[in-house]
Amino acid sequence: MKNMLLVVVFILAAGQLCHFGLPWWGLAPVSAVAGWLFPQSAGRSFLAGFIAGFLLWAVTALFLDVPNEGILSTRIGALFMGISRGNVLLATGLQGGLVAGLGCLSGRLGRVAFGKE
Repeated sequence: MKNMLLVVVFILAAGQLCHFGLPWWGLAPVSAVAGWLFPQSAGRSFLAGFIAGFLLWAVTALFLDVPNEGILSTRIGALFMGISRGNVLLATGLQGGLVAGLGCLSGRLGRVAFGKE
C-alpha cells in the first residue's frame, strides 16, 4: 500500500511538471519510471498509474473547463453525438488513466524483463 501511494504521488507531481513542456503522451514515460522505481505487483502497478493519471487529467480538465463556463467541453460533446459536459471530462480522465496505467505497467514489466527483481 505504501508503494502504491508513492507511485500515485510521484506520477501526480512529475506529470504536472511535464504538462508545461511535453506532449500529451509525456505521462506514459513518467509513469514507466514510477513503475520501475517502485516495485509492486503488476495489478497494483496498473491501478496506481490509472488512479494518478485519471486524477491528473480529470482535475486539470476541470480547472480548464470551469473558467470558460464549459463552452469548449460542450462543443466537443456535440461533436461526439451530444454527450454531456461531465461525460467529456470523464472521458478525458479515463484516457489519462489508461495512458498512465499502461505506462506504469510497462515500467513494472520492464523491471522484471531486465532481471531487477
